[in-house]
Amino acid sequence: MMDKNKLVYSIMDTLYELSREISEYESIPRQYGTDDEIFMVEAHTINLIGENSSITISEIAKMSNKTKGAISQMVEKLINKEIVFKVKDSSDQRRVFLNLTEKGKRIFDYHKKLDEKEYSKIIKKLNHFTYDEFETFYQIAQQMLEIMREGSAKGTE
Repeated sequence: MMDKNKLVYSIMDTLYELSREISEYESIPRQYGTDDEIFMVEAHTINLIGENSSITISEIAKMSNKTKGAISQMVEKLINKEIVFKVKDSSDQRRVFLNLTEKGKRIFDYHKKLDEKEYSKIIKKLNHFTYDEFETFYQIAQQMLEIMREGSAKGTE
């Protein structure tokens, strides 16, 4: 049996490899029920808008841990693709809400169904783990994410 430190090193190696795989997967644009080529980061933004109608760029930035500038640029691309539209707040003209167009709703629905299909495959393959084991993994992953974000904020590696 491996000691705890070696196990943590092995877990970190696996997480970095998983991160590289996810990064590679995210770098390939896909179609989600329309002719538009959508990157994964755009699909996740579309999901946030679809799940939170009349959301703001600031709210998306906070929820996705990205800068407002990065989200603004992406939203402009989605507006140009006629997937998202802006609506000014009638009581505060400086405040702008984002919503999905009909095409955006099709992409949102398509992506939701795709996620359900893919996640059910994962759940099936990991079915031998108990709920408590999943819960423990989730708690560890959340704490590791927090540690990584603290390190990023300080500029350390």
